[in-house]
Amino acid sequence: MSQPQALLVFLFDLIQDINVLRPIVRVLAQETPYKILLLRSNKLPRRDRTGVWQAELAELASLSMAELGAFDSPRAVYERLQGGRGLVFSASETDLPAHETNHEAFKAVPNTYVRVTVQHGHECVGFRQNVEQTIAHGESVRFAADVLCGWGPLESMTHLVSSERTKFVELGPPMVLDRLYNRRRAGEGQKVGLVCENLHSVRMRTTGDFQTAYIDTIRKFAASQAEAGRRVALRPHPGGQFVLKNNVELPGNLDLANAAMYKTDLARFAYGISAPSSVLIDMVMADIPTAVWQDADGQIDTSGYAGLAKVSSVEDWIAFAEDAVADPAPFRARQQEFLERSHLSVAPEVVRDRLLSLVQGLLSERVKARPRRVLLIANGVIPTLKISFIKPLEPMVDAGLVELTVLTEADIKTALGKANPVTTETSIARALVDPSMPDLAVFCRYSGPLAAGLMAELKASNVPVMLHIDDDLLHVPPEIGPKHVEHNRPERTGAVRTLLQGADLVYASTEKLQQRLAALGFSERVSAGAVYCSGEVAVPAERSDVTVIGFMGNDKAPELEDLVPALVEILDANPQVRFELFGSMAMPSELQSFGNRVHAIPRVSDYDAFVETFRQLRWQIGLAPLRPTPFNVVKADTKWVDYTSIGTAVIASAGTAYDRCCADGCGLLVEDTAGWRVALQSLIDDPDRRVTIVKAAQRKLAQDYSPWALTRQVLEKFDLATRMAAPSRA
Repeated sequence: MSQPQALLVFLFDLIQDINVLRPIVRVLAQETPYKILLLRSNKLPRRDRTGVWQAELAELASLSMAELGAFDSPRAVYERLQGGRGLVFSASETDLPAHETNHEAFKAVPNTYVRVTVQHGHECVGFRQNVEQTIAHGESVRFAADVLCGWGPLESMTHLVSSERTKFVELGPPMVLDRLYNRRRAGEGQKVGLVCENLHSVRMRTTGDFQTAYIDTIRKFAASQAEAGRRVALRPHPGGQFVLKNNVELPGNLDLANAAMYKTDLARFAYGISAPSSVLIDMVMADIPTAVWQDADGQIDTSGYAGLAKVSSVEDWIAFAEDAVADPAPFRARQQEFLERSHLSVAPEVVRDRLLSLVQGLLSERVKARPRRVLLIANGVIPTLKISFIKPLEPMVDAGLVELTVLTEADIKTALGKANPVTTETSIARALVDPSMPDLAVFCRYSGPLAAGLMAELKASNVPVMLHIDDDLLHVPPEIGPKHVEHNRPERTGAVRTLLQGADLVYASTEKLQQRLAALGFSERVSAGAVYCSGEVAVPAERSDVTVIGFMGNDKAPELEDLVPALVEILDANPQVRFELFGSMAMPSELQSFGNRVHAIPRVSDYDAFVETFRQLRWQIGLAPLRPTPFNVVKADTKWVDYTSIGTAVIASAGTAYDRCCADGCGLLVEDTAGWRVALQSLIDDPDRRVTIVKAAQRKLAQDYSPWALTRQVLEKFDLATRMAAPSRA
């Protein structure tokens, strides 16, 4: 099944995002075949009081043939993108509070998307900071992005922390791409200068009150120009809009130039003056004489614009304006030197080619996806969950390729118990799923409450749903003991049936279980695994006399009863041999007469502690009896794996799960009491035969039951579930 078509997504939260991302959208719309989705946050309209920038977004959507949507939470982004693949761009994404919206949205994006953060200013938090930004925000800014696109080379990114530097790609200033679409117009009124305010910036209030000083200077400068019969254009910062939001009284010869920068022909101005801001780069690239303002005491950091003309007092402003109008050539020359020292690529063709190369590279299959978020839902942290998912996925988790979240029946019952009577199952399910924002959900042998609600919520969020099952949970027989009653409660069998019917993929532990489920009518979406339990050689095969025979298991009272006659004979005939029982079963009374030659090791509930205890055992022979009942024949060969791992020779029931693993001299198969006695005595009498069996079994264990084989199988089932979910989510 082919992959879905790539989608290019752009998040807009701050006004500045539109200026930065617009030229990137236009290039990708014209130069690539991919669909484009523009998503604005619900906060942007509140920042855009005039509605100008929302109109700009609508226009951009029209120009680029893009879909325009909105989001009010990280979950909304997650739901919108789930099931697809592509790239997600942001121009305001860091772990700072001001960028929280897009930062949290990035964290919720499905792992089939690559997240790209674009530097939004010449001096930009996390990339290259000025002194005031560092005082306000520190030097440890982090990103959720997978790729960081900077304006200049890596060595100029002086505040990019070491952990983020491997993500860096030099793109260039995005605004130069506007030149590909905006033709220069012949300027009119060349005597008009442009003054830009950046008064909302943190740098204007961190080390002093520079807002008042700057406004006073603007007023006095405008007055001087009025006396000369000249007008001055004033450009508010597009995001801050300080002079408008604060109703600052302005001289009559000040004309507002409040259009978007990409719709402003800077070349028509005779010169430009601004407090430290990226607009200075715009003016320099427009090739008009440009000056940066600094306070009289030199406190504001202007080092990022070193080399440009500097003005402070009103007299400086007036002199600069006169010189710029009279002879702009010297200013243009020093500004060209400034660009060269800054290593900023200002050729639009260069930036365009870098952008296209980046996008094609990120969409290729060679790019490693970020961690896949997997939600595991189980009745508890049961052995099946550990064996089938937590253990095999551990290396993927350690490598940062998978993130696991476990949701247990206890967690679900707690949420249900805390809910108000009017709370719907849908809202409870959403609250349980939301924290993990999964790319895939696995119900592992689950039969608890809210199964239908959780599955419906996951499917509504386009999350592939897999059910892992390792027993016929619809027909649990009384022979397993008291737990039979609990397993057969209608609400539990109903939950299992719901999941069997609704999951995108049912992952069965064995081929025989797959066949059983098919016979029950669940055939279309069932896939069996070749390996249920993986193992490694913890105790290598060693020739030794048989001194201990062992049997491990829980709820195996009938099988233990079947063994008793053979064990009595073996212990009578071989006084050097002991018998150990590990699990929840009680030692049969017939064996207790052997005193200290029989020993019961209590059950260890915690799986990791169980493994540790089991590996300390030194059994030469391990017994794996299993009655060939309909319930048992679909089981897996877990005991053979466990016994083989500790150097124990396996004797098992024929006609069950152990036929294949014991084949090729890797174990002995028996059919009745006499068979158990004969097999046991043969291995006691022949230590060489016993060690030969163990060596063959351990070779098979390494070849067919390795941890990596199970890891690979689990990942393949994840991919299969995702592919099978795609048509129903389209």
